[in-house]
Amino acid sequence: MPPCPFRLTERIRWADVDLVGIMRFSAVTRFVEMAEQELMRDAGLPYRMLFDAPEIWMPRRHLSVDFLAPARIDDLLTLVTYVSRLGDTSVTFNVDLWHADGTLVAAATLVVVCVTVAEFTKRPVPPMVREALAPYVCSVEEARSAPSR
Repeated sequence: MPPCPFRLTERIRWADVDLVGIMRFSAVTRFVEMAEQELMRDAGLPYRMLFDAPEIWMPRRHLSVDFLAPARIDDLLTLVTYVSRLGDTSVTFNVDLWHADGTLVAAATLVVVCVTVAEFTKRPVPPMVREALAPYVCSVEEARSAPSR
């Protein structure tokens, strides 16, 4: 199967906006977290499974967000999520938040590092995780030009 991003739609809620109805910057982190969790579920790795039999943890190492356009309460956003880098010990997730009118609202990059539970030291990404995420690996350009699925 060719690389493809995972898509999820979510509406901007009351809790996500400021006093004038524009999405708060901190709400983007909620959308990024939701997109990551749903991609993992779609890949067959729901976090519940990882938490029930913890051999690894994947703490956040880095988050960056480019805020490109405003979004308002009740707007419908499509969260386009993909893996731009599957390293030896880390995974880089990208999440693009697209407005229904085709405007890119925000673009986030999230790096998680695979660590041991016992010592909290870096360890290789397990083959099971690597295989499950492989279909979602693509470049920014590929993800942004991919047709909707």
